[in-house]
Amino acid sequence: MADKKRLFIGTFLKTDKLLKEYPKLKKNFENAVFGKWVEDWNLHFTYHFLGEIEADLVETLHFQLSPFLIEYESEISLLGLGCFPSLRSPKVLFVNLVDKNEILKGIHQNCGKVLSNFNIELEKRDYHPHLTLLRIKSFERNLFQKTLEKYSNFDFGKVEKFKVELIESKLTKEGPIYKVVQFLP
Repeated sequence: MADKKRLFIGTFLKTDKLLKEYPKLKKNFENAVFGKWVEDWNLHFTYHFLGEIEADLVETLHFQLSPFLIEYESEISLLGLGCFPSLRSPKVLFVNLVDKNEILKGIHQNCGKVLSNFNIELEKRDYHPHLTLLRIKSFERNLFQKTLEKYSNFDFGKVEKFKVELIESKLTKEGPIYKVVQFLP
C-alpha cells in the first residue's frame, strides 16, 4: 500500500491582538464550554480539506496549486465570534474573517478547480472563512450564549497580507502537527 499524506490548503493567521486576548477568551468561556482549544501556534483557516492523498501525487498537486500558494496583500479583519453548526448545538467556536474584497472566496474557488482535476471530493456547503478556536465537546447553554454574545462584534485585529499554503496534518494523541509542504522549483 502506498504512503498517504493528510493534507489541506490553509493560511496560518494570528494577530497580536488575538494572541493577547486568547488567554482571556479561554478564561471567559471556562465554565461555559468544554473541549479542545487550538494551540495559538496552530491557529489557521482552511480553504479546502483534501483528506488522505497518495504521497506520489503530492508534488504534482503542489505544482498545479502553486499559482495560488503565494502571499496575498489584502486586508482580513478578525471580527466577532460564531459557532457551527448552530447556537443550539455548537460543535466549533470560531472567529469570523471579514474579507471585503472577497479574495478568500476567489482563492477557495480557484483551488477547488485544481482539486477537481485530481478527483478530490470537495465540500458542498457554501464557503465561510473562519478561524477555528475550539472543538466543542459539551457546553452549558445559557452561559455559553451569554459569553458568546459578549464577543459577537469583538475586534481581534486585522492583517494586511497573508500566505496560502499546502499543509500536511499529522494526527497525534497530543493534537495535530502541521507542516507546510514545500518542493524546490
